[in-house]
Amino acid sequence: MKKSFIINQETRNPIRELYSWLKSLQSTLCFMQTGAHPDDETTRLLAALSLGQGAHIVYVNAVRGQGGQNALGPERGDALGYLRTEELIAAMALIRADLAWLAETDDDPIRDFGFSKSDKQTFGYWGEAHSLRQMIKIVRMFKPDILLPTFLDVPGQHGHHRAVTQVTLSAFDLAADDSVYPDLNLGSWQTNALYLPAWGGGGGSYDDEVPPPNATHQVDTGEFDAVYGGTYAQIGEWSRASHATQGMGRLLDEENWPVQLHQLKTASNTPFADKLTENLPTTLAEMAEFCSGEPGKKAALKASELAAEALAAFPDIASVIPALCELQTCLDVMEGEVTQPHRHRIQLKKTQSAMAMSEACQMQISFGVTPEIPVIGAATTARISWHQAEKAGLEINNASWQDPLGAIDASGFVAGTEDGKRRSLSSEFSFTGDTPTPVMTGWHGVSVRPSTLHAQVEFTVRGTKFRRTLMPDQPLGSTPPLTAAINPAKQLVILNKPENLSLQLAVMQDAAAGVSLTTDEITLNAAPNSADALIVNTANTLQKGASFTFDVALADNLRQGRYSLAAQAGGVPLLSSQTLAYPHIRTQTLFQPCKTDIVAVDTASLHGIRVGWIDGGVDRAWFWTEQLGASVTQLDDDALLSGNLDGFDVIVSGVFAGGTRPINQAMDRLKGWMQAGGRYVSQYHRPQDNWISGQSAPYDLMPGSPSIRWRVTEADAPVKILVPDHELMAGPNQITLADFDGWEKERGLYFASEWGDEYTPILAMSDAGEDPLYGSLAHAPVGDGSHVHCALNLFYQMDQLVPGAFRIFTNLLQVARH
Repeated sequence: MKKSFIINQETRNPIRELYSWLKSLQSTLCFMQTGAHPDDETTRLLAALSLGQGAHIVYVNAVRGQGGQNALGPERGDALGYLRTEELIAAMALIRADLAWLAETDDDPIRDFGFSKSDKQTFGYWGEAHSLRQMIKIVRMFKPDILLPTFLDVPGQHGHHRAVTQVTLSAFDLAADDSVYPDLNLGSWQTNALYLPAWGGGGGSYDDEVPPPNATHQVDTGEFDAVYGGTYAQIGEWSRASHATQGMGRLLDEENWPVQLHQLKTASNTPFADKLTENLPTTLAEMAEFCSGEPGKKAALKASELAAEALAAFPDIASVIPALCELQTCLDVMEGEVTQPHRHRIQLKKTQSAMAMSEACQMQISFGVTPEIPVIGAATTARISWHQAEKAGLEINNASWQDPLGAIDASGFVAGTEDGKRRSLSSEFSFTGDTPTPVMTGWHGVSVRPSTLHAQVEFTVRGTKFRRTLMPDQPLGSTPPLTAAINPAKQLVILNKPENLSLQLAVMQDAAAGVSLTTDEITLNAAPNSADALIVNTANTLQKGASFTFDVALADNLRQGRYSLAAQAGGVPLLSSQTLAYPHIRTQTLFQPCKTDIVAVDTASLHGIRVGWIDGGVDRAWFWTEQLGASVTQLDDDALLSGNLDGFDVIVSGVFAGGTRPINQAMDRLKGWMQAGGRYVSQYHRPQDNWISGQSAPYDLMPGSPSIRWRVTEADAPVKILVPDHELMAGPNQITLADFDGWEKERGLYFASEWGDEYTPILAMSDAGEDPLYGSLAHAPVGDGSHVHCALNLFYQMDQLVPGAFRIFTNLLQVARH
């Protein structure tokens, strides 16, 4: 694999970046779009306004995406939230947009708890007042002129989307009211115009019951920009492809893909049709009206000329540099004379001018630390380095730490050794405190001061001073001196054959830790609900260096349920670290309590059952199948299409497997195998996973679409067992309603919407106030064998150690001949 640092150097493009920042100097407008999830943004619109028209873009996202799918790997929950956060950061950087989050931290209640069908349910998790406060805070911080939610607040739309749209519309008025949340200390802000999308939100997932409003404005996205190498619609798809965990990004031709908007409200209460805004300065020249004195007015007119001159001179850097120097001087004059509420526009132009100058001078500035993940209390070196291009006239005068969290003790930056044409400044620092410094922050970009650790760099070019914020190349957090990993982190115990548990604990220690790694110091401790169920035999603990083996006995009266043991060092809880590394985003490290979670289940085992698995790379139910006692063989495409299937009692297709595996081509073979006595179990699929009724299953069966109509999002939704004596319910585990207790996130999705007479629906369920759905679990005899289609998300429930899910799944994989 090509080395990432080589890829990063190879793909940097200072000329394109310079062009982008020069474009930003042509407009003084700020456009804000709001959405719920990473990938909700209307990227072709944002690309056209930013890269095409030079507007400053702010995208506001509610959640981190913890509840979504992952097309790349096994990460779920918080780990997936970190990945999707990085993906959205990368997506917005590609179109030169700032990014803000309603969920500022990883423990914010504004969380992706799963699919929601209503705004009421969403606010039940998020808190309506908290959500509104966060939106008002961001509007006041970034001061948009135009506000646009991504989706309409209509029935049939995702509850998260509806909630975000509601607080967006409320913030248009309330952010301008000084009496609303004055404790934010941000000052009120009146946005100039509020728009709605003039397009519907239907499709494969949603089903808007109300048509979109009429279009009052349109933004074309089909102009081809030779510098970027594509149309703005195409660039939008390049940005969307950053959401690789969601499989985003499609190939577009060089056509116009217009985006239509509906003007809902204006600050003046008077509609306007020609432009997206009115009565606002849209260029530096128009800022002259808001300068208090003649020097400021003259500087505004001259600044506008210089911004246009610099862009017209592109890519002649020899002409761009002096124009930017003179422009910065004009902006300095304007900043002292421009009146509120427009001073922030000049401050942003000064920052953008500094960014443009950085690219014009080919600085290629970087900000790294050694080691990349500093240990709390340990000496760490920060290094800012840049390319000293000939004839640029560049001098870096000063760099200083900016530490809003008070997270470090640091010395000042001092000049380092010269390395050819590369110059550097370095600083020694160390992280303070006892816990890892968080890297998740509430906003990113150039218009608002970062809330996490960064540096401020001052430099001069030909005597003109510039200042820019510099973020670390990689997310800069800290790690404890002592971390640990426990294996297994999750474990299944079958009650009818309990055995003592053997747990392996590996401790990683930095020299600064100063902890004695002995069996007296390193311990496993039961959670309060587990103290009587799990007994750690400390006398049997084995140690080999920094590795410990613990013997855990199970209580004789152990009952079905979930239990846990946590690792400690000297009575202090240990953390485990998880590295989240994919080539399209920056590497992150996630810290969580070092513990093992154990589920005890009163279930029959799958011992002796031979299972062939058609993996789609999405779920790990095959792992739990092995833990239940079955022998699992992963089937590659050759085995599926031409191999001998006679050695398997059961074949399971993983979640979404049909999207990447040749299940349709193999169905005739699979049907013959079923007729000979095999059981085929298909986990839930989407229509887009190459599902074709009559070809993806032995008989006609179709997953429902749009999915909002064919899913049960309430994890505690009532369930009715339609056929209690059916083999899937009756044995070997007798399934009761108690097996549906304690579920998390949802019941399931993409329930079958239609099926042939061969199938028997087993369950009925629905969200509150809706008609029952019958397509969550269906069974059909096929000769001497059978097909089971399961749209319940049992794989997720087993990952969450829900006992009933194991009992149901065990029944699905039993061999029953007809």
